Amino acid sequence: MLAGLAGVLLPVLAHLLSRKRYDTVDWGAMQFLELDPSARRNLRLEDLLLLLVRMLLIALLAIALARPWFNGSWLGRWASTTSRDVVIIIDGSYSMGWEGPLGTPQAAAVRLARQFVNDLRSGDTVMLLDAREQPRMALTGPTRDRVRIRQALDDLPAPGGTANLHEAITKAVQILATGTNVQRELFVLTDYQALSWQPDDDTLWARLDDLKAQSTVPPRIWVMDAAGGELGKASNFTIERLQVSRELAVPGVPIRFSSKVRYRGGDAAIARSVIVEVNGQRLADQTLRLNLAPDGEASVEFERQFHEPGSHLISVILDSDVLPGDNRSDAVIVVAESLPVVLVDGDKKLDPTRSETFFARAALAATGDDVSWIKPSVVTPDALNADTLRNAAVIVLANVAALTEQQQALLERSVASGRGLLFTLGDKTPKNGFALDPDSPFALLFPVRLDEIASDSEADSVGIRVAGSSLELPWLRQFRADKGGTLTDARFPQWWKVKEVRPVPATKSELLEEENTKPSKTPEVTVGTPLVIAKLSNGAPWIVTRRYERGMTAVLTSTIDADWNTLPAKTDFVPWLHEMLFSLASTSTNRNVDVGSPLVLNIPPELKIDQYEFVGPGNRRFPADRIPDELQPGAILTGVNLPGIYRFARKESDGKPAVDDEHFVVNFDRGESDLTILTEAQRTALSGEDRLVFASDLSELQQQMFADSSRTELWWLLIYGFLAMMSVEAWMTRRMLRGATDPVKSGSGAVAQ
Repeated sequence: MLAGLAGVLLPVLAHLLSRKRYDTVDWGAMQFLELDPSARRNLRLEDLLLLLVRMLLIALLAIALARPWFNGSWLGRWASTTSRDVVIIIDGSYSMGWEGPLGTPQAAAVRLARQFVNDLRSGDTVMLLDAREQPRMALTGPTRDRVRIRQALDDLPAPGGTANLHEAITKAVQILATGTNVQRELFVLTDYQALSWQPDDDTLWARLDDLKAQSTVPPRIWVMDAAGGELGKASNFTIERLQVSRELAVPGVPIRFSSKVRYRGGDAAIARSVIVEVNGQRLADQTLRLNLAPDGEASVEFERQFHEPGSHLISVILDSDVLPGDNRSDAVIVVAESLPVVLVDGDKKLDPTRSETFFARAALAATGDDVSWIKPSVVTPDALNADTLRNAAVIVLANVAALTEQQQALLERSVASGRGLLFTLGDKTPKNGFALDPDSPFALLFPVRLDEIASDSEADSVGIRVAGSSLELPWLRQFRADKGGTLTDARFPQWWKVKEVRPVPATKSELLEEENTKPSKTPEVTVGTPLVIAKLSNGAPWIVTRRYERGMTAVLTSTIDADWNTLPAKTDFVPWLHEMLFSLASTSTNRNVDVGSPLVLNIPPELKIDQYEFVGPGNRRFPADRIPDELQPGAILTGVNLPGIYRFARKESDGKPAVDDEHFVVNFDRGESDLTILTEAQRTALSGEDRLVFASDLSELQQQMFADSSRTELWWLLIYGFLAMMSVEAWMTRRMLRGATDPVKSGSGAVAQ
């Protein structure tokens, strides 16, 4: 297009050609019309200027059509014509709720993001990412709607949980890889807390470098401190995750819940109050007063009985401080009227005292006027069918020799729908396990491979016993000898040796896909890792558990009668068996979960799911989906990435909690309470290889972002110049025409006289 500059010669050619259109002839009165020398010079000067203006008009137009541009200039911030795809990441961890002198970092981040969006061009697209333990899209896009962007910023949830900034940045880079604009930017607003960055994991950040290198248009990543360098400049009190002795109970059973209070920072001892709330009501008799030294901690423990069936929300709360996100810890207890258990006796005798389930049934039966916590029923393996398992919460297979294919399928569906399954082994247990097909889904319920029946060969009086050091789970810890328990006194003359604990297999859905079977709609994580939760004194596994779909399965490598051990003779046998069964049944409640886990609730088949919803933190509402399970229908909420308290409730306009609401608690990592910020060396390492750019303020960031490599086109400035020169040319032409008809200005005064 610059070839058009040759057009500047057109006015010159027109001027030269116009001079050949006439001949000069002197005549007698010519002396009276001649201009004086000064007027002649002015006329020639104006004529030359007009010629230059017309040449400049053509030059401006030709250059404008060529669309010249430049990189880097102070003008780039305002004059850049390059459209951008932008992802704004706002740290959503609870450290962003730190209450500094100028407000919270999250509030500052929202203000900076709004200002940043206001300075973008109209053609720039924006997406908003809320960085949590699992990043969530707060604004899907890309969008150019500034009103929608500002609304999404205002609707961000309150800070909570932890943030994985590496994962959030990785997700943003993947999103930008699908962009359409030639410039792509990623703007991170955080508080510089070191924990969220994982700065020492070089491998982690190297993967991000590889991802950027694979992008057709690598995005630039900008980072800014929304806390203004003030994070952590005050002491902070933290209460750790609440531990409960059991999540499923019956009326009148005492529940113990405990936690730790930590004091970080400060230089003097401070007293803090710890209060307890149940279902939002404060318990005045449970308030504690703690005196904590700097960097000290103290354990707190409470006990309470619940008499009303349903879910109960327990909260332990500290006095407020500068970081409110770690001042409370919550847990949900589900109270059932009783726990129905089916005992499948694999060696039932005419003499009931010699049956496999005699001691178990005796331990579970109520005595006197006591209310039965567990309602046991005993069946033979032949009677194991859908009718006998219809209301069962836990199924116990006591030394069962074999199961039919139909029974295996029934048990697999039962555990998948939320029931517990306990295998207690004995002399009739098949060495190769119960599954007829080792690759069938039922095979996953049995988490060990058996070797042989072992005998106690020790001649001394100690023998093989339960290893007290292995009893680490909260419900098992109470049976340790140092807690006054007698479980470790029981001797085990015989047990099944375990060849191996079966490794983590594919999830059930993957397993079914391998079998060309369409998986049913179930929670995403279906099969858990086998856990040895108790061992014998020789190191052999005693109790092995595995999470399976919505239920739990466990293997006891010995019997629950008196054939292979002396456990029934110990005083802890009754409470241990109760706790074992309650722990297996508690998975069906599953009310205390981690971020990312689904919320699952067993519901009656007749319940109309469209009349209910899940209500989360900040009164956010989520639709409930139905799990189409014929044995135990359920309601489910997946993709849970906001920590806090959730309710399953009827859809109501006011959203107020009701008495019959079912509660859930989504827990998070309390490590976020460590407010240590990135050091200068860590920031330098993170920004190496042009990976990140840390900016001290928004003006500096915008100067670099919009000027350093922004393409600024000048055609629009040249068009403005062209229009201005057109006005000048019109004014000069009009002025010269008026001068030519004015006898005084033209210098022909004699003629006028």
